Amino acid sequence: MTKQELARNFSLNVEKERIRLGLTQAEMAKKLELSLSGYKKMISGETTKIDTYTAFLMYDLYGKWLFEMIGHPVHVADTLSKMKRLTESQLRFISAIVNMEYDFLAEQDAPDEYISVIVPTGNMQDGMIFDSANVIKVNAAIYRKRFGDALHFGIKITSSHLHPVYTKGDVILISQNPIRDGDTGIFINKDDGCVYIRKFHQAEPCLLEPINGFGKPFYVNNSNPQEMEKWIKLV
Repeated sequence: MTKQELARNFSLNVEKERIRLGLTQAEMAKKLELSLSGYKKMISGETTKIDTYTAFLMYDLYGKWLFEMIGHPVHVADTLSKMKRLTESQLRFISAIVNMEYDFLAEQDAPDEYISVIVPTGNMQDGMIFDSANVIKVNAAIYRKRFGDALHFGIKITSSHLHPVYTKGDVILISQNPIRDGDTGIFINKDDGCVYIRKFHQAEPCLLEPINGFGKPFYVNNSNPQEMEKWIKLV
């Protein structure tokens, strides 16, 4: 991005946030400790300079980092934005996971060859209540060569209810990229908190089909936002 593009994105996002907060330009200028004329110059693009203190006040007011305001793509930006809305307890848990991953990184010569695999400790079944799990590290170098960064984590099968498609001890490799027609996915129903492994069929309505004929199919109307909201897709 050029300096002019960054400044334009910044000014557009400042105005979007001002409107979202229901503030006048004079009120926004006061909150950013700017004169009204200085604020208008900033949002009109008359200046390409972004003051550090202004960016700090923006974060204090909006809860958004500078890279978000200038539209600069950062790999962890979406995750960081979501983390700001979590509770202190959730953040402590995530911090512990990050520290564990950091320590693992320091101990391995080739940490990218490993993936984190979730091992459910409860009764794994169709419509499982996912209440607890362990996490182990598995060397997936051979799969890294094939899938690269599309391979995000894994889930270990701890029962025989998915036989013969998956057997006890298998590891399902997970990619959180958009699911495609014919892909196998892991879906959580928000209404009952149950987890289902289903093959996804893009249709009207969409079909979540049992992969081995065991369990009931689910039909999801992708034109109905409320119905779509009932499902969380992990894969």
